Amino acid sequence: MTFGEYLRSKRKIRNIRMVKLAELLGISPSYLSSMESGSRSAPSFETLRKMADLLEMNTSERYCLYDLAAETKTPRTLSDDLNEYIYRIPHLRDVLRSSMECGLTEKEWNKIEEFIKKNYLI
Repeated sequence: MTFGEYLRSKRKIRNIRMVKLAELLGISPSYLSSMESGSRSAPSFETLRKMADLLEMNTSERYCLYDLAAETKTPRTLSDDLNEYIYRIPHLRDVLRSSMECGLTEKEWNKIEEFIKKNYLI
């Protein structure tokens, strides 16, 4: 699924007309339409956050929106929420590079994720 398809589906599920969402976001309906059709890349992260709030997205929906938005950018990049976090914690860059050098597998990353969820998330 693309960013535009995801955005359109969430907007329709919440029963918000394109013109109304554009007005609430402070952007033109044509810009929103071009994002939904895939002819324009995603907006700023600030607008994405506002979009997620207006569409009442839960955490996993927000993360999906942010990741799909990042995929619309050239060159490819991580979503801004991850970039902010990585730059706020310099040690995390070292950990990521070490894991890259070690060649951690998806299975090993799944174990790390399970550990974090089990021990740090409620």
